[in-house]
Amino acid sequence: MSAAFAAESAGGITAAVARYYDTTVDLYEELWGEHVHHGYWDPHERPGTDVAQRHGATDRLVRELVAYAGIPAGAHVLDLGCGIGGPALYLASALGCTVEGVTLSGPQAARATEKAHAAGLAEQARFHQLDALATGYPDASFDVVWAMESLMHIADRSAFFAEVFRLLRPGGTLAVATWSVRDGELSDEEQDTVKMVLRHQVMPSLSSRPEHERLCAAAGFEQVASVDWSAAVSHTWDPEFALIRHFDKSKTMMMELARERGVDVLGYFHAGPIMKKGFDTGVITYDALRATKPGAQA
Repeated sequence: MSAAFAAESAGGITAAVARYYDTTVDLYEELWGEHVHHGYWDPHERPGTDVAQRHGATDRLVRELVAYAGIPAGAHVLDLGCGIGGPALYLASALGCTVEGVTLSGPQAARATEKAHAAGLAEQARFHQLDALATGYPDASFDVVWAMESLMHIADRSAFFAEVFRLLRPGGTLAVATWSVRDGELSDEEQDTVKMVLRHQVMPSLSSRPEHERLCAAAGFEQVASVDWSAAVSHTWDPEFALIRHFDKSKTMMMELARERGVDVLGYFHAGPIMKKGFDTGVITYDALRATKPGAQA
């Protein structure tokens, strides 16, 4: 994260994340479709660039997390960082779940609500502009808490795991997919890469996979497990898939975006090559985590 962002309080970080997604909500949907998150590919598979292939890869990431975490059909799910509702609508339609989605971005919540109505799922999937650490839901409200690519935007990760533990019913499941940093000491060049990722993607820091596991267990969770999906998702940042070159070729288009929405919107395009470098060198990783709150489901 930039020096300006780093100097801000947790509340400032929250506001910065909200501003970023407020200004990019339609841009991400135009570029990536239903989901504001990575795609998933088999080993040695190359990403296709047509719309169906792009959507298939991002859809698959949702299915992979469902399978890895063992999300049960008909569960009551809290989606923390719901974006424009892609995963929530999948959980509602394919698994018959009822989902409450929360996002810091009012435009994202509004777009997700529109999509739920269009899909005939408005009664099963509802979306709200709320802070993930202050949703106001009572204790033990949900069977599942789902957090896909939202944890890295939260500065106080101990508070995140504690709040999720509070919100889950006994026997409930936590499912997380998140960007991470390689465990261990980083070289100066690797630290610079991470700093650039933080700056352009509006994040306070990145934690390692062992650190996520430790924080999760410290909050009281059992059966904590995680897996490295870096190789499966890294093609997301191939220039052709991310469509960065399409925009980079038009400086006029970039200038218009900056004038219309502010310079923060350009962070996505600057971040693409840096994210690719991070994955290629192994300093940026991508992990899935699952855990269970002790006790039996009623």
